[in-house]
Amino acid sequence: MAASVGEPQVGSVGRGVILTVPARPDVVQVVRTVVGSIASRLGFPYDQVDDVRLATSEIVAHLLEENPPPEALVVEVHETETGIEVEASRTTGTKAWPPTGARHSLTTLILRALADDASFEQSDHGPAIRFAKRHGTGAAPVP
Repeated sequence: MAASVGEPQVGSVGRGVILTVPARPDVVQVVRTVVGSIASRLGFPYDQVDDVRLATSEIVAHLLEENPPPEALVVEVHETETGIEVEASRTTGTKAWPPTGARHSLTTLILRALADDASFEQSDHGPAIRFAKRHGTGAAPVP
């Protein structure tokens, strides 16, 4: 596992953290804990920290389930003006991204309940899922 503290990205106001982890189910808990700790340090109340942890678990698990199996996952966490943004990506591509039916998948339903914004994207590392959580807000629908 590797972790680095990076310079702010576009749209972020604080430092970012980038975690590169082996693509194995046992690292989901490690990633979830790290991202939850960052949310807590950013002043999110406990219930919102838990939302961030659960959303992180969901996006990482979803990326692990896609074929072909990824070699590694890259998770980027950034402080924004309004809260936190988390993006997890695979280092191995997939046949189609976003996957067929992604708008109606269980992952999308969970992210609608937990995050203020979420999307399936292509990152510099490969297929990715991103979500944002704002301070003091409930969840909003994924567009």
